[in-house]
Amino acid sequence: MKNNERYIGQGGITVITEIDPARDIQELYVLLNHIGDNINTTPVIDFASMKGLHFCRWFIIEGLKDVSGNVFPSSLVYAAYYDGSEEEHLMELLDKCRDSINMIYSYCKGFPSGTGTTDTSIVRYFKKHMSKNQLLWPAYRGGTVEQILGEQKVRDAIQTYLNQRQAANKLEGLTDEEIKAGIIHYIQANPSLKWALKQRAQPSFGWKFIYYFKLVTKLLLIVLLLPVLTVFFIPIWWLLLSRIFEKRDDKKRKQIVRTKTITDLLNKEDRVFMNQLTIYGSINKPYWYRLTTLKIGLWIFSLNGTYRSNKGKLSGIETIHFANWSLFNKGKNVMFLSNYDGAWQVYLSEFIDRSAMAMNLTFGTTANYPKTKHLLWEGAFDEQAFKTVVRNNQYPSQVFYSTYPYITMKNILNNSKIRKGLDGSSKESVSDWLKRL
Repeated sequence: MKNNERYIGQGGITVITEIDPARDIQELYVLLNHIGDNINTTPVIDFASMKGLHFCRWFIIEGLKDVSGNVFPSSLVYAAYYDGSEEEHLMELLDKCRDSINMIYSYCKGFPSGTGTTDTSIVRYFKKHMSKNQLLWPAYRGGTVEQILGEQKVRDAIQTYLNQRQAANKLEGLTDEEIKAGIIHYIQANPSLKWALKQRAQPSFGWKFIYYFKLVTKLLLIVLLLPVLTVFFIPIWWLLLSRIFEKRDDKKRKQIVRTKTITDLLNKEDRVFMNQLTIYGSINKPYWYRLTTLKIGLWIFSLNGTYRSNKGKLSGIETIHFANWSLFNKGKNVMFLSNYDGAWQVYLSEFIDRSAMAMNLTFGTTANYPKTKHLLWEGAFDEQAFKTVVRNNQYPSQVFYSTYPYITMKNILNNSKIRKGLDGSSKESVSDWLKRL
């Protein structure tokens, strides 16, 4: 297993390409919906052959406006989360799915085509149209596809072993230590599983040095700037400006009601236990204030995600696998994407219960958001209004693929701890470890 030999990090990209107005956009809808509708039966694209891919999606943005009424060009968005570097992911995408990529992106302006087209030129095209992730949050740092699938296989094998032993009355009278020893012996005897007895590789010294150097640099920056911000910026001017702009927004605020049917969304949800959320909308004016607020908020949250919430839980929420924020259309529009376990209602309720202030600080910069007060208050605390706004700004992804659609974040964390019990790195008692099985 590669994870046992070297540490592999996770990344994500968001690529936004303009659809050629000379092409029929309805044909592209049909193509993408055909791919998405057959992903779990007779897949059109061999996503499963991409060994480093966690999740990916394609969706079309059509008719989106900024708050001034200017229409954003119809565009195709590709978002993916993967192991390794963006270069490795894009090369693997072309290696495994080149014909499908050519077919899909023939509808987009400027896509390189023809007999002389190389993988390098297509990768260059994708990179040119990447939207910077203002915040990218992989829930489980270092958790590769290979590891997640492998540890689920180990857990299933152990369960089968225990069931067989139980059926044969061979567990009766054994101590916890003897049962665990039998499990380890069983794993050791199986060539396809014994990798689990070895600890997965940890980040190198160089990786850790850069990682913590960035943290120290950011903390020093906060310490150095905090006195200035405290005296001249945050408590006085920023909150005063926030209240001025909030009151101005309130004067033109419309009643929050459902503005569209959600049949298309519901048809795409709950096909498997895992779902995806695709939200995009318009940033309120004045842009300099809203964008600064949003970027500061996302910068703070990225610190939390990078250095604290990197073991499967985001602010106590353990249903999210990956999430990211991106700005596009020159900062006039914003996009939020996430992959999560379970039902939409439960997912949104968890966000409200645990992160309502964070939702206000970020989503509160967008048009038609529930009324906020002093940046952090009200807003998402009005649960029904918040959920209505999310639905109004949520759009279906025509294609959504998950490499492990039935392995939840809780499963991943539990399987990892089972693995630690096998490789000797667990601090749990044998009794507590066995309860995970």
